[in-house]
Amino acid sequence: MKKIAPIFLLLCMLTAGAEQGNSCAVNANGILSGPQMIALSTAVAAPAMQGQEPEAKDDSTTVEKIDKQAQQIKELFSYGKILAIIIMVLLTYFLVKLLVAVTDNLAEKSAKYRLFIKRLIPMMRIFMWVIAIYIIIAGIINPPFQTVIAVAASVGIAVGLAAQGVLKNIFGGLIIIMDRPFQVGDKIAMGDHYGEVQQIGLRSTRLVTPDDSVVSIPNGEVIQTAVSNANLGAIDCQVVAEIYLPATTDIELAKGIARKAAVSSKYVYLKKPVVIIAVNEVYEKNFVIKLRVKAYVLDIRFEFPFQSDMTEQITAELNRKGMIPAG
Repeated sequence: MKKIAPIFLLLCMLTAGAEQGNSCAVNANGILSGPQMIALSTAVAAPAMQGQEPEAKDDSTTVEKIDKQAQQIKELFSYGKILAIIIMVLLTYFLVKLLVAVTDNLAEKSAKYRLFIKRLIPMMRIFMWVIAIYIIIAGIINPPFQTVIAVAASVGIAVGLAAQGVLKNIFGGLIIIMDRPFQVGDKIAMGDHYGEVQQIGLRSTRLVTPDDSVVSIPNGEVIQTAVSNANLGAIDCQVVAEIYLPATTDIELAKGIARKAAVSSKYVYLKKPVVIIAVNEVYEKNFVIKLRVKAYVLDIRFEFPFQSDMTEQITAELNRKGMIPAG
């Protein structure tokens, strides 16, 4: 047993440390007494117990953090705040609708400033929604700054992955509003569509075609398509009427008739020139003269009535003079 005592002493020193090892002693016979065995067991178990206490504390701290975060979320999105947010969104929606209707009605009553007033509508719509979102976040929810950053990052990632097409259209709408390749009231041609720009929204652009149909084109597609603008913000725009005549026609006489018909129309804008061009073409294996009459209409709303009026007057006068063969 005397040989075993040094082993217990060494074990005591390795587990409990040098200071505890100095306190480990054997009796005269080299045998550990009962109290000494208990002390040795305690010294061996102490490090293991000390290693378990931090883990328990960490678990407790994690639970407390989760409870605290849950309580913060509950306070941020209480039933009262959710109801206030819904009311704010609905109020903004109807207020935007009302303001757009009033502004559009005011624009229709003023022909001179119609396009200018209509161009304010997209900016007013965006401004009002930005104000509404700011009131909801800063006034109703009023979250801590760290929460705003965390939520914004999470929502940004989620929305970016789930709604790439929608975001593409929204950014396209913002680019159209800032870059202004066209504005509300302009006459544009885009792909197979031609008409007056009725609305520039965050998701799509709406055109009113000559047959009074409304075409909605996603803004993401608009910014990637070539756009032809007939008036570029002006109230007037150029209108072209085409007349086909036999190759033997007296061109100067035909031009005089066309000019007289253009300048006498009630829709013509005389502050800009009237241009008439004669072009030789082959139509159904016959040489013909295409007369292109270019004149400006005083309001883009009268583009097609003006084109029809010029065509009717020119054709009637040419027929009266016998310059268009029968059959």
